[in-house]
Amino acid sequence: MKKYIKFFIRFTVTVLLILYLFKKIEVKHVLNHLFLINPLIFLSASLLYILSSYISTLRWKIFLSNEVKVSELFSLYLIGSFFNNVLPGIIGGDVVKIFMIKEKVGLKKAFASVFMERYTGLCALLLISFIFFCLFYKKLPQNILIWSVPAGFLLFILGTIFLLLIGKTKFFREFHDYILTFNKNQILQALFYSFLVQFTVILSVYVIFLGVGISVSFFEVCIFLPIIILISMLPISLSGIGVREWSFILFFGKSFGDTPIVAVSFLWFLSQVFASFTGGVEYLRFKKPLNVKKE
Repeated sequence: MKKYIKFFIRFTVTVLLILYLFKKIEVKHVLNHLFLINPLIFLSASLLYILSSYISTLRWKIFLSNEVKVSELFSLYLIGSFFNNVLPGIIGGDVVKIFMIKEKVGLKKAFASVFMERYTGLCALLLISFIFFCLFYKKLPQNILIWSVPAGFLLFILGTIFLLLIGKTKFFREFHDYILTFNKNQILQALFYSFLVQFTVILSVYVIFLGVGISVSFFEVCIFLPIIILISMLPISLSGIGVREWSFILFFGKSFGDTPIVAVSFLWFLSQVFASFTGGVEYLRFKKPLNVKKE
């Protein structure tokens, strides 16, 4: 019951944010941008999203060594993206990945590997956002939302400390001890892949900017996009819809106008949704957990 209440609240917030957004922008002009963009530009952004998913798969593989093939993990990663982007709020993509791989590696390792893959990804994103926040604070829009960056960074540190502390309790000890089996090199490799993922994502958005006809500098996208992604991760709407568009307006609207910027945000999201349908195909192909016996 609680799950459906949360879904309803996030759905309501999403609808309200979009309705308010449509009152502020020229919807017809946004639709023109959506329909008139060069298909090759849109396809390039989608392919870059798939590339970022593949790099994320390599990051995930670090925490599973040789137990599962990269090709199998890549399929599972795409399936997770499908549930996150195409079926938001139904079931989390990470839950799907854990369920589909647990028959191969066991539930504990499945959960731990997904946790560490996400943890290092979030760590890299927060580091990038916090560094840019500190270096270019005076150039950032003075809005309360930008304080989600240092707040998120602080919460991440406190959350890490909290996890280390509760790991000493009997209930979490086994999971805590297992996490500590990952060595320093694995963590550093995962962080390296995480930075590559962020660079690929930034490049995909930059391509869309150019496709819409906005002459933005790549450096500007590098500064603002990690912060936008961080804000969009706040669990208040479905797939960040509405929150992401308003964040784009906050950081780019003053320079380039609200309407084309909203078009960029929608096109970026749609390019991810389009790419995520490959995960739907993979899900139909798998239909069940990996058909292999645990070694």
